[in-house]
Amino acid sequence: MQLIDAAALHRSTGDSRSLRRRYARGELVRVRKGVYAAKDEWISLPPWERYRQTILAVNLELPSSKFCLNTAAVLWNLEMLAVPDHVHLAGASRGHRGRSLPTTSAARMPSGLCGLEGLTSYGVARHASRGPTIAFGGLQITPLPETVVAVIARENFAAGTVLADHAIGMRRTSGPRVSKDELLGHAARLESGARRRWVTQVLNFAVANSGSAGESLSRAQMHLLGFPAPLLQANFRAGGHFIARTDFFWPQFKLIGEFDGDAKYLRDEYLGDQTSRQAVLAEKKREDKLRAAGFRVVRWDWATASDAARLGAVLRNAGLPNSGTRAKRTL
Repeated sequence: MQLIDAAALHRSTGDSRSLRRRYARGELVRVRKGVYAAKDEWISLPPWERYRQTILAVNLELPSSKFCLNTAAVLWNLEMLAVPDHVHLAGASRGHRGRSLPTTSAARMPSGLCGLEGLTSYGVARHASRGPTIAFGGLQITPLPETVVAVIARENFAAGTVLADHAIGMRRTSGPRVSKDELLGHAARLESGARRRWVTQVLNFAVANSGSAGESLSRAQMHLLGFPAPLLQANFRAGGHFIARTDFFWPQFKLIGEFDGDAKYLRDEYLGDQTSRQAVLAEKKREDKLRAAGFRVVRWDWATASDAARLGAVLRNAGLPNSGTRAKRTL
């Protein structure tokens, strides 16, 4: 999608009215002051991409912006549980700190609707200086280790685990690498003792071999609910032949746990040469082989992983015991 910078258009063509006319006709969305986008394209964007485009619009409106916290994490292509509520900027003076409401708008048509009903827009949150920034992807953002530690310090245990697992994880394919030891070193330099302990606790729980954000979320929920820790990415063989690699495995209970994200059956990069139907059938055959080998298999989806009570019930019904009380790590 192409953002339209009104100031740049005026400098190159002398035109200062066409954008306002197109906006009035309902063709454009005003994302930020002086920054427009085609309405049909804007509406079609998924939430994460709409947030990314808002970041770019903020940078056009406020050149040399310094992005931090969750916004910097998005720009580092790190996985998080939810789209941030605001675009986070660093380096604000005392009088300019705080949050502002979204400015994304579209003209109302004769129907009384503007076309953006039901779409989330993002305001700006200005923070005091959060240290140096570096150039990445054409923007100024806080360095990767500082970003990860700063976001974990503000998030709950599950959200922090999702971010930490991906930051150090083997499945992360874009951006520079960062190790757990490097993150722990940055955490040790946090001024707040409570935040140092919190971030250290999350990082010590983080692993590099989590297969997806949904698996990281599930593992954090299990931990908080007092379930025994599973083995991750366990390989199974029968008769000398490889059967499967599973998400979670509890050997003492002969129980296998599988997180089913929609992407496994819907996205081309996961399907390869298979159709969705073929992928479902292959998964069923794989599970049948595991059951034939004497293992029980329990599955859950993103909605269940997001709800601790539901996930706890699924695991208990599958025969996995837990302490029955939520861990102190939720406090």
